[in-house]
Amino acid sequence: MSLRVDLIDSIITDLEADGTFKKIYKNIGVHWEQVRNFPAISVIYESERKASDNLSSKSCKYIGNVEFVIYNKQPKNKFDDILSDLIDVVYKIVDENHMLNCDVLTADIAGFKRDGGTAHPYSIAIVSLRIKYKLTLE
Repeated sequence: MSLRVDLIDSIITDLEADGTFKKIYKNIGVHWEQVRNFPAISVIYESERKASDNLSSKSCKYIGNVEFVIYNKQPKNKFDDILSDLIDVVYKIVDENHMLNCDVLTADIAGFKRDGGTAHPYSIAIVSLRIKYKLTLE
């Protein structure tokens, strides 16, 4: 399996174990009207590129971008608590990345957008995560 698939699978496994989200979509964005079980989340591997500071011919740094689209229906769940749980799961993955065949160097929230109430009574947020990792080449 590729690192991209391993990364998404690891994130989804940890999200399922956490139990915050009733439905998890893998690599697919859905329209909020299609979501039936709240809160829900889409985990989408956006892109990957080589970092400009590659180390040597024996290892290579990459930057991967993962996008989380969170769907919630008010007032059933507090949105801030859901977001906090997501961030906890993401940092747990980074700290305990034994499932991934790479060295995670950094992971940070690269962007955050909310719907601003336009989808009332639903709440939608997009969280962009940037992960920098190193692969050792054989």
